Amino acid sequence: MKRKLGPKTLVHPLPAVLVGTYSEGGTPNAMTAAWCSTCCMDPPCVGVAVRRERLTRVNIERTRAFTVNIPSTSLAAKVDYIGIVSGRDQADKLDRAGMRTERAGLVDAPLVVDCPVCLECSLKDRLAIGSHTWFVGEVLEAHVDEQAFTSAGDLDPKLIDPLVYCSSDHCYYGLGARVARAFSAGKKLSRSPR
Repeated sequence: MKRKLGPKTLVHPLPAVLVGTYSEGGTPNAMTAAWCSTCCMDPPCVGVAVRRERLTRVNIERTRAFTVNIPSTSLAAKVDYIGIVSGRDQADKLDRAGMRTERAGLVDAPLVVDCPVCLECSLKDRLAIGSHTWFVGEVLEAHVDEQAFTSAGDLDPKLIDPLVYCSSDHCYYGLGARVARAFSAGKKLSRSPR
């Protein structure tokens, strides 16, 4: 049996990211977003949903740039604070949260350098959908902390320790144990008789 809940966006988990922009006058700003996803491989693009009333929406439309910064679980309280305080009301909210920024090299947006992964995005497209605008950014550069790589040089998600969000209970989580290898675990099913 399944319980019907009506129309809900129950995709779990969601990444908890910081979308970095510059406010008019050059003040670094960031908002916490959970509705963020890879949306194309060639060219590499990510999308993020931003409410129409957010300062981040205004900033992205003005600068045509943003960063997607992936925080680790140790930054949960800071990420939550950045999400509940508006840059319109608290222009120095990143400083108050103790988050360091630096200017991105290729786009007009700040990198939140305390996050282990930072993506520089140039606005490629946008789509207004109800309460949110879906901004698609072409990733022009990816910055990843050295500590996120194994001794063999492979990027290890456990070392990134990304913060994830669950909307049904309004809580943050970390990644669990690996359960299977993609593009491999299902192969045995294609060979087994029905």
